[in-house]
Amino acid sequence: MSIEDSDYRPTERFGKLTGRHVLVIMILSFGVIMGVNGLFIYEALSTFDGIEADDAYQRGRAYNKDLAAMDAQKALGWKAELSEPASSSDGVTHLAARFTDRQGAPLSGLKVNATFFRPVMVGVDQTELLRETAPGRYEGDFKLRYDGNWLIRLAALGPKNEKFAQETRAFIEPAR
Repeated sequence: MSIEDSDYRPTERFGKLTGRHVLVIMILSFGVIMGVNGLFIYEALSTFDGIEADDAYQRGRAYNKDLAAMDAQKALGWKAELSEPASSSDGVTHLAARFTDRQGAPLSGLKVNATFFRPVMVGVDQTELLRETAPGRYEGDFKLRYDGNWLIRLAALGPKNEKFAQETRAFIEPAR
């Protein structure tokens, strides 16, 4: 069957489609795609530099020291158990931490700092020195402006300059 015998007749409403037209359509299509991708890349790079900390380079160079500190902390065998942070009606959040050694005995005489760190907001972090209320039990009150997800960072310093650090995620319920 040849095209002359067929009843098919291509439309010529928009003119005859040639190879040059197909080439121009392809180049324009890819040009639009690359233009939109370029716009997205520009917006992404101009709004966030990717560095969360001001001293990221120095912290990266000190990474081996961080690994050594983690090994020293693991050798201590200390453990910290946090109570669920409880908010009161006056907006004060109470935090209690229990520190024990490898055998489970309470650790007294520590200097313990706790920081409520908000991962999604700048300037609302709060750090308090926890007071020892019983052997191995340290407590403190925080005035947090927001409910929701927080990171709690504990940093303890022992009487012989032993260092302990722990980070825990917590969800602060609205006070009722």
